[in-house]
Amino acid sequence: MPDTSESPAHVYFLPRLLTKWDGVAIVVGSIIGSGIFLKVGNVDAALKAFGFVPIIGIWAVVGLVTLCGSLALGELAAMYPHAGGPYLYLREAYGRMPAFLWGWTEFWVVRTGSVGALACATALYLNEVIPLTRVGQECVAIAIVGGLTITGMLSTRWSASLQNGFTVIKLVFLCGLIVLPVVMFRADVSHWSPLLSDSPETNLWRALGVALMAVMWPYDGWINLAPVAEDMQEPHRNVPRALGIGMALIVTVYVLANLSYHLVLTMDQVAATRTIASDVFQVLFGPTGAKIAALGVMCSTFGATNSNMLCGPRIYLAMARDGLLPARMHHVHVRWRTPANATLAQGFWTVLLILLFFAWKEDPKGAFDGLTDSVIFAGLIFYSLTVAAVYVLRVKRPELHRPYRTWGYPLTPMLLIGVYQFAFFRQLFDEWQQMSAVLALIASGILYYYIVTYWQWRAGR
Repeated sequence: MPDTSESPAHVYFLPRLLTKWDGVAIVVGSIIGSGIFLKVGNVDAALKAFGFVPIIGIWAVVGLVTLCGSLALGELAAMYPHAGGPYLYLREAYGRMPAFLWGWTEFWVVRTGSVGALACATALYLNEVIPLTRVGQECVAIAIVGGLTITGMLSTRWSASLQNGFTVIKLVFLCGLIVLPVVMFRADVSHWSPLLSDSPETNLWRALGVALMAVMWPYDGWINLAPVAEDMQEPHRNVPRALGIGMALIVTVYVLANLSYHLVLTMDQVAATRTIASDVFQVLFGPTGAKIAALGVMCSTFGATNSNMLCGPRIYLAMARDGLLPARMHHVHVRWRTPANATLAQGFWTVLLILLFFAWKEDPKGAFDGLTDSVIFAGLIFYSLTVAAVYVLRVKRPELHRPYRTWGYPLTPMLLIGVYQFAFFRQLFDEWQQMSAVLALIASGILYYYIVTYWQWRAGR
């Protein structure tokens, strides 16, 4: 990989440029992306036989579970306010190899898969405004990744400002989706019926498992603030606060948005749609409204793509500091003050993933779903281990200063771990071929780790 620095002198630490509100924007921008628009139909398709309450309930419950995880993450980030996030927490709690496997999976699947999926989602909604061929949508997704890679290499402040702007746009757009059906007198509460029903033809636990996996993608990204703790001003205060404010805002918006969707469309209509926002706006404003909604969703998914692009390189930087990735990956560009090499590597692999999934799946939506399923499955393993690190470090390192302690400990971390393990085994059972490939990729990291550590040992002899 080419060295992108302009001088033989290298900077190794990132400047603290980000404020608390930048942190809130990263949390909200990372989480609110494509899921609240592209996974709503999946949830209704799974649960409509059981009524409206389970549909809304799954969005609220997964939000509560995610909030519990963010409470634990706040304690860890305040203890270790450095680049790397979960990589650091896993290393301190379990040792170098589990931490490395997280970073390995983050690079090959979780982070790059998230970026690729969000770029694909942006292209899907652009197709609602300007009809594109399959190849055209693929090229748009690749261009988005390329452009944001360059922005992330040139300036952290530019990326953060871009994030802040798109976060405001997406929140205004979602507020419109929530409020407009009521103020325009197009709300029909009869669409919420039946509230509860019993379907002997469908297994409730299986349906809940399918819906749970669908809702986890809209909430994915809650862990993204931790990797940029080194960029945050007063991280011991601002990281936990940003997590708390951001998650409370997201859960509220998601529940209200789903209530609003179902005021305009019936459960059957929601279950059948792939473009929920456009369908709602078409009912409210006609064909022009559908195009306006598509632009709003594009802003949301583009902002989430940028947020993920910003956070990922900080993890690879931390791994390179420990000698587990090539040394050039932890160089901070002398003039740009960004992890430019790590950002470039992330962008390159993301483009290859987009090409792979477009070649594998039948349509762009299939590529999107394939990427998101792989991301969530891999994340279930390491997000659970990250939250469990709170328990481990309370025993292993009780003397460490904890500026913030997990609210509701020990119950709140336990709730997330339990729900995530249920989802993990359901997904492994339902899509064992694709998930086995993800597990094989994680396992290959063990081989790489031992090769690297062996050569480090030989060099140190």
